[in-house]
Amino acid sequence: MSLDPASSFAVAAITEGVKFLYAQADEFLSAWRARRHDKDAPPPRALEAPEGVTVTRPRPVADPPSEETVQLLAQLKALVEPIQSGKIDPRSAAARAAVEQLRDVVEAALRAPIQFAGEPSRPLRISDIDVVANRVTGRVAGLRADLAKLPGGSEISGIGVEASDVQGDVTGVDLV
Repeated sequence: MSLDPASSFAVAAITEGVKFLYAQADEFLSAWRARRHDKDAPPPRALEAPEGVTVTRPRPVADPPSEETVQLLAQLKALVEPIQSGKIDPRSAAARAAVEQLRDVVEAALRAPIQFAGEPSRPLRISDIDVVANRVTGRVAGLRADLAKLPGGSEISGIGVEASDVQGDVTGVDLV
């Protein structure tokens, strides 16, 4: 987080952001647990962001990508609990690092960026995308993006496409 942690505005923004991240993590964990036992259970929902927190076009992941993701989210939620409950100062370097890690996982699960008030835009990081296609009869791309719409400083790496029986176009990264 690149807010001046000493300002009272920054403390309020971080505090609201931490509470939101904690609640959203809990929503994912609860819904994923319910769906593990009953596939007809409702998927996780995107919670309404409080004042000072912006979530852009959330599309929550219905089911976790792996059990490791669930464990990591649970561990980060537990790590942030004393921060969101006010027992640990959110301005400390350790607290800010824990919040940043939780935000990364929640953003991935929401498939949307989360920004705290007063914070500059963060660059988009896209990595580790693997597309495997057994038959291609049209066009397939591991990533298709409009460069003009990506924030400055964005990073794209680790895009892989594996295809067999190709009767069309296969592209790893298609930047327009």
